[in-house]
Amino acid sequence: MRVVVFLAASLILGACSQPAERSAEVASQEAAPMAPAALADSAAAGAPADARGGAAPQAPLPVGIPMLAYSYDYAISAPPKAIRALVTRHETACANAGAAVCQVVGSSVSEAGEDRVSGALTLRATPVWLKRFRESLSAEAKTHGGRLVRAAVESEDLSRRIVDSEAALRARTTLRDRLQGLLASRPGKLSDLLEVERELARVQGEIDATQSELTMMRGRVATSEMRLTYESGGVLAPEGAWSPVGRALGDVADILAGTLAAMIRTVALLAPWVLVIGGLLWVFRRRLPRWGRKTKDAPKVD
Repeated sequence: MRVVVFLAASLILGACSQPAERSAEVASQEAAPMAPAALADSAAAGAPADARGGAAPQAPLPVGIPMLAYSYDYAISAPPKAIRALVTRHETACANAGAAVCQVVGSSVSEAGEDRVSGALTLRATPVWLKRFRESLSAEAKTHGGRLVRAAVESEDLSRRIVDSEAALRARTTLRDRLQGLLASRPGKLSDLLEVERELARVQGEIDATQSELTMMRGRVATSEMRLTYESGGVLAPEGAWSPVGRALGDVADILAGTLAAMIRTVALLAPWVLVIGGLLWVFRRRLPRWGRKTKDAPKVD
């Protein structure tokens, strides 16, 4: 009896272990195409899909911190005399940090009058330095009698573009190496060699373009761009009950100035004609009495 129970238990355990082994084999066969070696062999094949980076999206993206490119947009409103000082102060702070930490992309200050001054400053800096710089902007604006009126941030996720570009670069590099080996080890007709050289030059150009794009995207991730706008408008005393009177007086001054300007233009337009017409009248007035005397002195004819 014990022997029969033992044999039955052995059969049951064997039947349970076979599906598990089969499922493990199926799982390993399904996971095999995604292995790095298979991807490398696929890239080395030099197929057109690989040259375009088509095989790269099939592989899962690496799990990690997203590669984000940040862009900041800040605006400061300050008195006209403080605009140039603020722009110079911020530009000097970036220059003192060093080119490896901060770079001035653009800087400008324009004046449309004593009370209308504006400025713009564009920086590209590392996130650590830029964080400290942004935290001090509000205090610096208040020190110069101004205030921070706008603070905006935008981000662009470059993770997929960078991963796809790296995969395409690897595939094109493999294809270039194969073409170079083919050109060196398989001599043939001159037309065939020229065709291989043209293809090699095309692939090398794509490699250079992809490397440049990767360098640019990695630079955008490693550093952040910040645009600063400085405006003198809006830094006025708060409006009170007599603000409409002040605006009315300003309008009266504008009206008087406009009227005076119109009068000056009218005088400038009519003055030449007044001189010409006055001169003609003066000439006629001097000649008319002579004509009258000649008529009276003429002898009468009977």
